[in-house]
Amino acid sequence: MIIWLAPKLAGHLLAGRLKAEEKKRVIDMTKSLAALRNILTDLKEKNKESVTIIKKVYNARTRWRKGQRDDKTEMQYLISKLDKHKYVYFTRPISEETTLEDILFAHLESINMLNTFPTVLVMDSTYKTDTY
Repeated sequence: MIIWLAPKLAGHLLAGRLKAEEKKRVIDMTKSLAALRNILTDLKEKNKESVTIIKKVYNARTRWRKGQRDDKTEMQYLISKLDKHKYVYFTRPISEETTLEDILFAHLESINMLNTFPTVLVMDSTYKTDTY
């Protein structure tokens, strides 16, 4: 009976929700840096009757990530991670405000390599949207 109703329940609020073990699986795969579509595919392979949609997986990941940073803002969380992993960073706030205008960070090992081999440094970290 459930198999017959499954196509009609796709996206339904209660039928599509993640069970506790599925949420744990989503978190474990997120920690392993698995792609979102691979997480959903894995969940559907484990439970053939699952009608979960990708939005539920995305929401579970987002809730877990927000729980990781506690009450910190995204920028405070970034700076705490930079401190924890011993990155060197510089910040420049917008004048007379508490908003950051610029942030530059580098790992200490990268700085040591730059000091050892200063001849060439080319960095392109821009996101290219106009490539075809």
